[in-house]
Amino acid sequence: MNTQQLIITWATPVFFVLIGIELLVARWRGRHGAYASGDAINSIGLGVISQIVGVFSALLIFGIYAWCVQHLALFALPADRLWVWAFALLLYDFCYYWLHRCGHRVNILWAAHVVHHQSEHYNLTTALRQTGSGVLLSWLFYLPLALLGVHAWSIP
Repeated sequence: MNTQQLIITWATPVFFVLIGIELLVARWRGRHGAYASGDAINSIGLGVISQIVGVFSALLIFGIYAWCVQHLALFALPADRLWVWAFALLLYDFCYYWLHRCGHRVNILWAAHVVHHQSEHYNLTTALRQTGSGVLLSWLFYLPLALLGVHAWSIP
């Protein structure tokens, strides 16, 4: 289980409590249209599908990444140094930024990302709308980390 999946596992119960609080506050303020049950269920379902696909694809992506580090890396960065982890975190975030930006600009990436923007109601369940097919190309955006020698275990 990678760091992202571990965080999601621990954050999920808190997130559902926050969804419940948001729903109660919306009702209390008279915003009954803030949550439509079908839309919320769809968002939650898409989040579950995304996590299931993520579990099954993680090993494949990890293997591809590890192979690239072993055979294509320009440097051999030590995985036990704090500065490498800080560097990996910053570069990972930078790569994610470009993945997300390209997800809005490049048609094939937009096809995977658009599901995140299809909710009719903007609330916390909308954040759960994640793609299951994004893994097919998203790993390409993280190859710069492998080429720079960031060990697979150092990836957040």
